[in-house]
Amino acid sequence: MNFVDQFLQDHYDELALDGYGLGKRWETLLLTPRFATSRHVVALIFPARHTEPALVVKVPRQPGDNTGVRREAAMLAQLSAVVDSPGAGVPRLVGIRDMGAYTVLVETALTGTPLDPRAVAADLSSAVATGTEFVGALPCTRPAADNVDWYQRTVRDPLAALEALSGQDAQTCELVERTHAVLGPLQRAQLPAVIEHGDLSHPNLLVKPGAPLQVMDWERSLTGGVPGHDLVFYLQYLSESSEQAFVREAQLAAFDKAFGHGGWAHGPLSLHLGMRGVDESLFPLLVIATWARSTATLADRLAQEAAPGLSQGNEKVRATLLADRDFWLWRHALDAP
Repeated sequence: MNFVDQFLQDHYDELALDGYGLGKRWETLLLTPRFATSRHVVALIFPARHTEPALVVKVPRQPGDNTGVRREAAMLAQLSAVVDSPGAGVPRLVGIRDMGAYTVLVETALTGTPLDPRAVAADLSSAVATGTEFVGALPCTRPAADNVDWYQRTVRDPLAALEALSGQDAQTCELVERTHAVLGPLQRAQLPAVIEHGDLSHPNLLVKPGAPLQVMDWERSLTGGVPGHDLVFYLQYLSESSEQAFVREAQLAAFDKAFGHGGWAHGPLSLHLGMRGVDESLFPLLVIATWARSTATLADRLAQEAAPGLSQGNEKVRATLLADRDFWLWRHALDAP
């Protein structure tokens, strides 16, 4: 019996797992993360003789690296208060428990067909509509008038953390300095705070007939997110998928096709920003901010890779940073005419 099975057995009654159709027998499928920035081992829990999972269990790969699962649990708890329908496309929190140095998260499983690059390429317009509807339904959490510290909290602080983790790498510091200079008008803007998923792309997306987009993996989410961030991230994923852009140069070309002059993403993004009460003139600045902020999440995801003062760890962080797609998009968006 593995760690996850033992945990479920020990907490079966406490978490009322019989209410999720689990019974006393189940099958467990462990998914091993393959990315350097993947922080968790994920287990899919199948009731006996069922082909679809009922539950998902997440356990940090490293002892003590519990911020991701705790953030996801807190977000799912908040979402349950504003999303009433069990089919609304968001997992439900079942429970979260500390087990020594590990925090274990249990949530309901979402089911459907993966919205993978092949599915996007087959029907781009449907994917655009499904995603914009989902992002538009995520609630505002704070009006613009009460969100005065939004730039410091969501842009400046994360980029400062990224600079520190990179060991004050010259290229990263120069990019951060340019970003703050270009985003001057955005810093002075009043923006509402919104629920933000932070990673709207495959394999976190499922579709099913007659239901909203099903969105998994909320470990990068925020309750005080930036309007447009999720949609920019999602539309870039769609553009890459529709263009079959799987290498860096092709991904940058897909960015230009979607967000460059006359790009097809301008329409859905402008409509979304208008719904949020955001001035359309901020469109290009919010695109830059999206990729700067998405790159900055590496500071949290790679924190255990480099202890302060260890040059070897900092070199590993810098190498990961320079290989990261979001870093390339950030730099490209800044250089775009």
